Amino acid sequence: MKYKFISIFSLALFIAACGESTPDDESSVYISDTQFNFHQNTNQLYISTKVQPDLNGQTLDKVIVEWYGTSLDSTPDSLTLIDDGTNGDIISFDNIYTLKVNNDTLNIRNTLGEDSGSVYLNVLAMYIGKTEQQASSFRIGNIIPRIMSINADTLIVRPSGATLSLHLVSATVFDADGLDNIKWVGFTSYHIQGDSMMNNGNYIYLYDDGSSNVIYLPDITSGDLVSGDGAFSFKIPVFGSGNTDPSYQTKPGTFRWDFIAQDRNDEYSLSASHEVVIQ
Repeated sequence: MKYKFISIFSLALFIAACGESTPDDESSVYISDTQFNFHQNTNQLYISTKVQPDLNGQTLDKVIVEWYGTSLDSTPDSLTLIDDGTNGDIISFDNIYTLKVNNDTLNIRNTLGEDSGSVYLNVLAMYIGKTEQQASSFRIGNIIPRIMSINADTLIVRPSGATLSLHLVSATVFDADGLDNIKWVGFTSYHIQGDSMMNNGNYIYLYDDGSSNVIYLPDITSGDLVSGDGAFSFKIPVFGSGNTDPSYQTKPGTFRWDFIAQDRNDEYSLSASHEVVIQ
């Protein structure tokens, strides 16, 4: 009997926020081009601004950012921006002051999570004897999907004879913009010993349909348990050692499954890996 399955064992950002700057007219001469980005792939915040080196003969001492996060009611973090070509700054002494800071509670209190809307900050240019400031707000924009967990076997024993067994693989995914914003979830399969990609390197797609759809005829469904719960699933076929047709043979060895999700803005989650041994 021929089985109409994909054999995965047969022979691989950031979000730029859009600025809504609200400077006051007097200080805008001294502080300009303030920028903010949320680098979600590294979970870092990036802030930069251009500041004039002196104010009526008064020398610039330092540049501080009061970082409020998503609420002006919060107590701001006080962050020092630098212009020495390190820590996110590109060119030394070009009057563009920069900071790249990890978005975690070890570095700031006003962290970003699954937030949307706007963030708020206030740039302070501290000259000897005088301080200028400029307040800005920025739209966060799209939040990329996040793979929360993977549920799959770590050891699979091939059945004997010219048969097959089905094994459920699931990835739980979260999207701050809602599950309807998830375009697809899938994984690739890499054979470590053979240094080769299975399924011609194509994704094996997972489904959150509650097994309501027939994926392969005559009646094979995804195996997903509950529709719309964020757990995307698929029953992968493992072919028995007695199959002689190469199209229906499962290679033994260690495999790395790399999972990823894409949203409807065509942005990708960070990948998550799972290792399984086939005997």
